[in-house]
Amino acid sequence: MKPLLPPLLVAAALLISPMPCLSKEPTLVLTRQEIDSMSTFSAVVKRNWKRWSQGNASVSKLDLIAQVARHEYRGEDAAALVALETYLRKVSSVDMDTAAAIENEKIIKVYQRNVLKLRRVKRTIYANGRPTFELLQQGPPGDCYFFSATGWMAKNRPSVIMDSIMQLEDGRYAVRFPNGDQATVTTPTDAELAINDSDSTLQDGLWMSILEKATGVIQQRSISRSANLPDPTVAIDIPGVPIASTVERWTGNETKKYPLGRRANREHVRNGLIAMHKHNRLATALLLHRPPAKLAFDHVYAIMDFNPETDTLTIWNPWGTDFTPDGPSGPENGYERKKGIFYLSLDEFISFFSFLAIEHK
Repeated sequence: MKPLLPPLLVAAALLISPMPCLSKEPTLVLTRQEIDSMSTFSAVVKRNWKRWSQGNASVSKLDLIAQVARHEYRGEDAAALVALETYLRKVSSVDMDTAAAIENEKIIKVYQRNVLKLRRVKRTIYANGRPTFELLQQGPPGDCYFFSATGWMAKNRPSVIMDSIMQLEDGRYAVRFPNGDQATVTTPTDAELAINDSDSTLQDGLWMSILEKATGVIQQRSISRSANLPDPTVAIDIPGVPIASTVERWTGNETKKYPLGRRANREHVRNGLIAMHKHNRLATALLLHRPPAKLAFDHVYAIMDFNPETDTLTIWNPWGTDFTPDGPSGPENGYERKKGIFYLSLDEFISFFSFLAIEHK
């Protein structure tokens, strides 16, 4: 059931990112040989318990998040740490015997897939020489507000991303966004890579993980919900971040904001999209509530283009996945999607979506 907001809060609600827009990243398929090459989840829990528990009888989700930033956990140890943190999203705490006895298929698969993902990661900033839009797939956390805008930048202004990251002599990374926001971060730990990014994104190197970690540090300075989380990478997985602020962070420019749905002025929205197309401006849109169509909601998308002749938008779902509808592409069967890209008419877009933010300069 949708929460009922007082009229004065409706506009404010449209200015922020939704509840965490958890990704539906493609599932890594493991072979029997790969599974057999791994230690069991139970064995990894037992060998790490003293360090994870810090001498306590049980651990909570926040206890484990505090461990995520530690570089000493690698490979299987990091993968099991993240899998146990996933388990603790639904229970308050767990002791060693209970943790070691977990047989939940979902949790075991999280562990196994993370082991494989960490074995495959390309441990360089740009594995392909520059950001590769086609490899981007939002990972498990709800950072669609950041991932969607960053994907647009990878497609349209990759040099801006590359100029934003500088590796220091001590191995850390200095990140400075075009709006002046900046942070210096260490190389993402294995646990941070496992908890935050998809296998496909990590095949392109560490650049997205570095940017996400820097974003977490920046948000911990000003957003209390981020500050309350002890790891900066995990700190990006929160609701309430204004999506326009990410557009401004990446461009250094102000944004023009357009309410959609019943409050939309079609002509104003269309004119904004025409200007976006003409000047190749960054734009993201929030789909807040379930639409009468098979589209992910509580989710932020990037607007990749607009065709004024056909009034058609090209939209990117940062999940980066493919989808083939069982029937004609449209609201009833869903929209055909290739690497996250799909198309909507202007009227469908205005009807389904809640809020649009476009770079203005």
